[in-house]
Amino acid sequence: MRLTVRQPAHAAAVAALVANVLIVLTGALVRLTGSGLGCPTWPTCTDDSFVTTPEMGVHGVVEFGNRVLGVVVGLITLALLVAVARHRRRPPKALPLAVGVLVGVGLQGLIGGLSVRHTLAPGIVAVHFLVSMALVAALVVLVDLLGRPDAVRRAPADARLRIGAAAMPVALAAVLVLGTLVTGSGPHAGDEDALRFGLDPAAVASLHASAVVVLVGLQLGAAIVLRTPAAFAALALSLAQGVIGAVQEASALPVPLVAAHVVTAALVVAATTHLVVRTLRV
Repeated sequence: MRLTVRQPAHAAAVAALVANVLIVLTGALVRLTGSGLGCPTWPTCTDDSFVTTPEMGVHGVVEFGNRVLGVVVGLITLALLVAVARHRRRPPKALPLAVGVLVGVGLQGLIGGLSVRHTLAPGIVAVHFLVSMALVAALVVLVDLLGRPDAVRRAPADARLRIGAAAMPVALAAVLVLGTLVTGSGPHAGDEDALRFGLDPAAVASLHASAVVVLVGLQLGAAIVLRTPAAFAALALSLAQGVIGAVQEASALPVPLVAAHVVTAALVVAATTHLVVRTLRV
């Protein structure tokens, strides 16, 4: 997905998109390094300190660092809202979407705090990740709205594209939800005492892989019909995501591959959303 900055509001949207992808990576590193309870409480780090202390060690630094980045993301998103509000030629849907993103970022902070308060309960951690994915998708839409203000919504004449554009978000949602169930049943919990879903990881992983196959099939169909960079990018990223997932499963979930899998998931969300938007807005 090529990002060409056209005006301040568009630049702010691009910055917010990059920041929200980066915090997905740092959030994954918190979990993968066992630092989920590096700060054992929230909103302070400990009962006696707002920030991490030497006694918390590296886990405290990693967890608190992610919290600091969350504040930075919030400030970038606030700047985005201001830039969109001041943009005289903004599309009608841009301002409500920017408001929604800022609310979502604030909600993410609360969900992250709840996950700490509830000792990394897998359901809360899963929601935390899924909200991040929703924010990435929303920001891709906002980037497109601001970057192509004259584009209009128009259903594709080709019925195959209409069906694909409707089915892709559903398949993507299934991939993400099933992925959180796999993660919530696996070994990287963020803390050795964290609860797990208790599901059979192999069985859930099989369902997750099946959803990925459906998504790739839809993207392949779009690439064959459209032959556009957006279609090829979405297909390539999903294939890469599938390969990383298969390799990490076969090699006992090494931390670098799991981190790559999480970041690639955010990129797949961005690329798939971009493909759908480019299909429906011309």
